[in-house]
Amino acid sequence: MTQFTLNFEPSLPERFPTLRQFVAHRSTQVAKAPKAQASDMDLAPSTLSRKLNPAEGDTQRFNCDDLESWLASTGDAPAVIEYLCAKYMDNDAARQRRLLSKVEGMLPDLVAALASLKAAGASA
Repeated sequence: MTQFTLNFEPSLPERFPTLRQFVAHRSTQVAKAPKAQASDMDLAPSTLSRKLNPAEGDTQRFNCDDLESWLASTGDAPAVIEYLCAKYMDNDAARQRRLLSKVEGMLPDLVAALASLKAAGASA
């Protein structure tokens, strides 16, 4: 029997509009603590925090060199690549085609399950 799971969570770019916001989120999710990440990047923990979560008018910015250092520290390149692909290589039409294909593949199982439920309900 095949199991199918529908994911109704927003896509990564919908949850994190910028790569910096995604990296800020991931910095709290990876195994290495943010303090250790900052140390690996030769930054103070407060500086890394400011770069990832800048306040209005803050001059600290998370740049490409910071990203490379962060990736070397965390090894989280697959997650960053997934984010970038979702943001720049995917589009609504492609997502809709994939979802339609999945639903079409489920239809025979859904029809069989519905018939089984109706039969069980009739015999009860």
